[in-house]
Amino acid sequence: MTDKINVEEINLTSKDFQSDQDVRWCPGCGDYSVLAQVQRVFPTLGIKKENFVWIAGIGCSSRFPYYMDTFGMHGIHGRAPAIATGLKVARPELSVWVSTGDGDLMSIGGNHFIHACRRNIDLKIILFNNKIYGLTKGQYSPTSEKGKITKSSPYGSI
Repeated sequence: MTDKINVEEINLTSKDFQSDQDVRWCPGCGDYSVLAQVQRVFPTLGIKKENFVWIAGIGCSSRFPYYMDTFGMHGIHGRAPAIATGLKVARPELSVWVSTGDGDLMSIGGNHFIHACRRNIDLKIILFNNKIYGLTKGQYSPTSEKGKITKSSPYGSI
């Protein structure tokens, strides 16, 4: 069980969750909005700041550990749910969050995601589904629309 306390007792604000790192997403990227909302919500959850942990894999969404002033880890492609599962099992009092993209979670990380769901432990996984591999600038992803023309699918994805 996560160590919850009265929200008024801790007086955290969204700024308490902003790191000193420059945010480096493309202009207009929706990831900025997700980051702002997460930083706005965390102080309202009644969880001690030192009990938040952010785990991420590879891709634009996976820069979250750098942009959040929490404990965190940037893992390898597709392994964020497995890393987060191990952490939550070892330290059940922590509030463990995962940021991942459709390419990271639904492709190479698909089996880790399925097993994390099957285990049903207390993880929070935020999937950024832009239907493309954004970091590599345009490969189709597992969630791309059928027939999508990309650099890696010049005749359309299947």
